[in-house]
Amino acid sequence: MSESTAPRLNDLSNELAELVASSAQHIVAVRLGGGRSLSGIVWRPGYVVTAAERVDDDPTSLRVVSGDAGESEAKLLGRDLSTDVAVLSVVSVTGEGLSARQAATPRPGQLALAVGRSPQHGAIVTFGGVAVVGGAWQSQLGGRIDRLVRVDASLSRAAEGGAVLDPEGSLIGMAVLGPRRALLAIPSETLGRVVEQLVAKGRISRGYLGIALQPVRLPEGLQKLANTGVGLLVSSVDPQSGAALGGMLLGDVIVGWNGEPVRDYRQVQRSLAPESVGSSLTVAAVRAGGLITLRLTVGERPSSG
Repeated sequence: MSESTAPRLNDLSNELAELVASSAQHIVAVRLGGGRSLSGIVWRPGYVVTAAERVDDDPTSLRVVSGDAGESEAKLLGRDLSTDVAVLSVVSVTGEGLSARQAATPRPGQLALAVGRSPQHGAIVTFGGVAVVGGAWQSQLGGRIDRLVRVDASLSRAAEGGAVLDPEGSLIGMAVLGPRRALLAIPSETLGRVVEQLVAKGRISRGYLGIALQPVRLPEGLQKLANTGVGLLVSSVDPQSGAALGGMLLGDVIVGWNGEPVRDYRQVQRSLAPESVGSSLTVAAVRAGGLITLRLTVGERPSSG
């Protein structure tokens, strides 16, 4: 290493350490009980955002540990597994949150830091290059994520739910573990949209058609008619639902969904995202050996659902 390189690396090291120290003020540790913990982002005064997948639907006890306010009680306001976002109410959390410091769209190759907090050890950090920046996508549970952001870095379980930051300390998103333990960032735009609904309603509105479905194999005589070998058998219909009002009957076999052949139930589930409420769907179904087309209006899933 040349003499001229060492000072630059030392300056970079110090700048990263200072960035982590200042950003860690907005990161808490969330105690889940049983010795388990994850991290959370101070979103704004009184509210912490964390990873929903790790938080029970009705937790018996939640506590957060911050760098300045110590340990205090937290209340789960709501969670959305489809986007992996949960919101906690924490009275002791004050000061500016990271919602006011949202980053611009990251670029592949840009440096990103994932900052979390451990109840025992304080701030924990990992960093790496932004490996992938893609368009909007849907999770397996049908949640709309505004942007795909993957960082080439490892993430400890304790740091999940923490913040992914750009080199200026602005919020790219929330750190979660993706497939094969890849570090993904749930974008700040997604966090903002979901948090507002959870704070206001405690849940996310979901599309609802009021039907129960099960996969079936079509007889050979119907496969050519339906242009597919599989379908979804309607095994129950809510009489007050959009499906019933649109003419769907018990025993119908759905073979087309919005102009595409049916593949599996997840295809239907993904189309019932929050923004689908009030929209119309075109459904092709086999009934009495013939093919029919129905137009169904998507309702809102009841809160008990």
